Amino acid sequence: MPEGERVLTEIQKVIGEDPTIADTKHVVVTVEKKSIWQGRKERVVLKGSVRSDIDRTKIEKIASLHAAGREVVNEITVVH
Repeated sequence: MPEGERVLTEIQKVIGEDPTIADTKHVVVTVEKKSIWQGRKERVVLKGSVRSDIDRTKIEKIASLHAAGREVVNEITVVH
């Protein structure tokens, strides 16, 4: 399994198993390659929606802990 896929799988697993996050079914995690101008590195992108700022922050922290040095871009919106 390529490193990017391993990172993606790990982040999705940990987010999905966290009992303190209310609802993760609308969260999408991807590992994308940066453009040639950014050195062809990968970054973790979080998209979708959650119910609170706390959940948004928790998901970002989980992704950062498991990103293996990759930049984490949090595009998750909070829907009340």
